[in-house]
Amino acid sequence: MKRVLITGGGTGGHVFPGIAVAQELLKKGGIEVLFVGKKNGSEVKWVADAGLTFKGIRASGFPRSLSLKLFTFWVDLGLGLYEASKLVNEFQPSVVFATGGYVSVPVSVVAAIKGVPVALLEPNVVPGWAARILALFSKKVFVGFEKTTASFSKGKTQWTGIPVREQIMTADKSQSLKSFKLEPSTTTILMMGGSQGAHVLNQYMTDVIEQLGQGFHKVQVIMMTGWSDYQKIVDRLEKCPLKVVLRPFIGNIHEAYAAADLIVARSGALTCAESLNRALPAVFIPYPHASGHQEMNARALETAGSAVVITEKQLEDEKLMQTLDGMLSDPSQLKAMGEKAGKLARPQATAEIVKVLLELTEKRKTA
Repeated sequence: MKRVLITGGGTGGHVFPGIAVAQELLKKGGIEVLFVGKKNGSEVKWVADAGLTFKGIRASGFPRSLSLKLFTFWVDLGLGLYEASKLVNEFQPSVVFATGGYVSVPVSVVAAIKGVPVALLEPNVVPGWAARILALFSKKVFVGFEKTTASFSKGKTQWTGIPVREQIMTADKSQSLKSFKLEPSTTTILMMGGSQGAHVLNQYMTDVIEQLGQGFHKVQVIMMTGWSDYQKIVDRLEKCPLKVVLRPFIGNIHEAYAAADLIVARSGALTCAESLNRALPAVFIPYPHASGHQEMNARALETAGSAVVITEKQLEDEKLMQTLDGMLSDPSQLKAMGEKAGKLARPQATAEIVKVLLELTEKRKTA
């Protein structure tokens, strides 16, 4: 029995690629998968919902300023290393697949010290500190963007793209529109501020929906608000003439992508990959406090012609409405951007990574 330990957490971008790989591994049979994340992290529910086995360890990010968190970081790291060592001893993995986030550091380091091959996924254009550390312990590094290959050792780096859950790639557009009770002949805009919502984006997105409701364009909107702003936005848009589907969280996100003709969202690596796999033109508004990761992701797609990037500062100048007005007024531009997005997609990412992981397990057997 081959055993694959997958570790990552913190954000959807560090969890759902691991889930996609786990599901593909389990399809093959004769493989046991364990997902290790942070105790009480968001990944606990996401992994459970996917029907996977989960174990949690202590973990916290390195604080960026002097505070009590600096002390708790070292305590969590020490306990995390102990708990990770215990899990690795118990599970006896054939290979470890790290999808990023600080929780993956202790697991990967312990596994490498014990002689278990580690493979790392770096989904962002610019690697974070955790990825740079983990790369030193990894036999293989998978990257989401081609230009990221230059950030790691050439001999062990492979551009695969980012694993995306199969249902996102295969969801039927017609059925998805019916699921949201939307019209097939009307342009659908998907607006998202991330799984937790983003207050700043919610404000400006709601402004834009109200302006679009004045009859500038024939559109309908699916908007994920997060929980904190949901009721306020429901009340504010109660009399909006547009068809607007508001959800605090979209559990059937695969259908939201399938129903959409255009997406407005943050530019986390996973959102970028999912929009490409659905061949969606995009307006990306990068989260400004993510060490520049999101803006670099978005700029790469803007350069390739599949997206337009707006900074949060530019939102104050009604840049979002101006951009959408221009795109919706030119269907040929939307079509061209969507075609470019489709060409940038890497739908084979999951299969490529699974193939390498299984090869690493075989190499360990013969070592």
